Amino acid sequence: MHLTERQDAVTNARASRRILKELIDAFLLEDLFSFSTKGKIVDISEKEYYCHISLQSDEMLYEVPLNKEKSFVFTVRRSVLQPYRMSQNEVYLIDKPSKLMQSMEPLDVIKALMDLASDFHPYPTEKLERFCEEISTAIQQTALAMEANESLPEKYDLSLLHTERIASFRDRPFHPTAKAKMGWNAEEYRKYSPEYSREIKLKWVALHRAYIRSGTNADEALLWQLLQEEEKKRLNDAFDKAGVSKSDYMAFPIHPWQKQHVLSDLYRNEIDQKICVPLSVETGGMVATSSLRSLAHLEQRRFHLKLPIGIYSLGASRLLPPRYFINGEKGQQLLQRVKEKNKEIDKQLFLCNEIHWWTFRNKGNDLFSDKPGHLAFQIREYPKELNDSSDISLLPMAAFANNYLRGHRHPFALWLNKKGKDLTSENIRLLFRELCEAFFQLSLRLLSYGIMPELHGQNVVLILDKYRLKGFLLRDHDTVRIFPRWMETKGLNDPEYVIRKDTPNTLIHQSPESFLAYFQTLGIQVNLYSIVDALSTSYGIDEFEFWQEVKESFIQTLCEIDIPDEHRSIIHELFFQRKSWPVKKVLHPLLMRTGSGGGSMPSSIGTIRNPFQ
Repeated sequence: MHLTERQDAVTNARASRRILKELIDAFLLEDLFSFSTKGKIVDISEKEYYCHISLQSDEMLYEVPLNKEKSFVFTVRRSVLQPYRMSQNEVYLIDKPSKLMQSMEPLDVIKALMDLASDFHPYPTEKLERFCEEISTAIQQTALAMEANESLPEKYDLSLLHTERIASFRDRPFHPTAKAKMGWNAEEYRKYSPEYSREIKLKWVALHRAYIRSGTNADEALLWQLLQEEEKKRLNDAFDKAGVSKSDYMAFPIHPWQKQHVLSDLYRNEIDQKICVPLSVETGGMVATSSLRSLAHLEQRRFHLKLPIGIYSLGASRLLPPRYFINGEKGQQLLQRVKEKNKEIDKQLFLCNEIHWWTFRNKGNDLFSDKPGHLAFQIREYPKELNDSSDISLLPMAAFANNYLRGHRHPFALWLNKKGKDLTSENIRLLFRELCEAFFQLSLRLLSYGIMPELHGQNVVLILDKYRLKGFLLRDHDTVRIFPRWMETKGLNDPEYVIRKDTPNTLIHQSPESFLAYFQTLGIQVNLYSIVDALSTSYGIDEFEFWQEVKESFIQTLCEIDIPDEHRSIIHELFFQRKSWPVKKVLHPLLMRTGSGGGSMPSSIGTIRNPFQ
């Protein structure tokens, strides 16, 4: 075996163990295949077939029976959000009569569950087989991410471009198939993923203006500002060569993968009728960000270009339906009104401008059809005052959840260094506490207005002014959730979202429990806890110490900020007095999904014990 082949084998094994941990932790959290209800802690000295497993002082052995003769066993530690999480990234299949112990890979675990525990689950074979395919792809592409990680510079700056790349390595925390981009092969992953940060060349089509829907005040001139003079000339020449005019047609940028794999088939009729005209031109200067669909401009840092890509990620097609853009405008307007009403929020909150968007308009103007979401784009504009100052650094909170980097290479260490602080446990905890307090100050103020942006780490961008935390920048305003009863007390009107009337929606909530659940799950469990997890792993600090900072900063902020007493009382009751919290379930909905997902990750709400008790 050649050295590179041996390296590949080692990397694949590491990737497999990483996915195995995400998989088992999710099984335990969601009680999939009865991992929690049937599983139990066992005494390692009880059975001789456990003798090969060694435990650290804080570890325990956990057994999940599959039938009378076979069990899974693996080591666990106690955890904040769930009783146990996997610790050594090894699962063994124990055959009790023969006393044999076999080490298992992620796919072996799922296949054993399919074969031996069919009475544990309601999932059809074809859905489990598709899940196996996604797990397999996740392992392969995690290995590719590890390959890209080796090329990261030892030192990097805290610019948005660099920290978007850092954030992309983990993707959606605590999701076993998050790394799987279904539709990309290894070459395409290297070419288009943010981990590799390679320049992407845009393709173009001309779309007849009679078939375009756009934002209320969308400015087409911004699109041309993204191009160099030579590129503008080539694009104009492509219009002439295709025999179409800019007065009748508009230039639409297309992701190169989308142009090659989706457009020619899905829009065949429109191409034949010259409603959509492919242009023989490409332009450069773009690089993928952590959200895949958003491309950063290498020169014009103030603009990102959001494009659909018809791959599947997190169980949904990465398309851009027009209702997302429409609701994004409404969400942005709502957040702007809150800024105007509250000086503290206005000082701490900045917004990306997301009104500049265009999509294909299909027959019947159907806002819920998938097809328009495959031919669409948005120009996201970052605030000029943040972009123009050399003292300002922007970095997504998701960058701190990166668990590929360790020690001095982690972005949290770099932030400490820029603040002139040594990398000590105390300084790490103090800076994390500062981040939590600022995050809760903004979040709780917004919640008291009946407003809940999607506060996971990819959407929330830190604003550092000379490396001091100045505030937060929000982007992706299409899922600003609302609680009308609290909105009305603050004089805010219904934004009149575009939603289906015949299916449940997650934007409008009629109870504080369902409304606040999105902050408990996305804001705290997915965002803050993923940072806790990464910092604990990187610096060897018990996660319970970080969680104490989360809890204490939440209590302090809730007591100190100026919000209505009724709201404060309800928040305190739901967060501290209830025995359980909501939790985002991702695997059960993934295994039960049908269709494209409409661009949204399959998920549902379950319950966990209250982690603040």
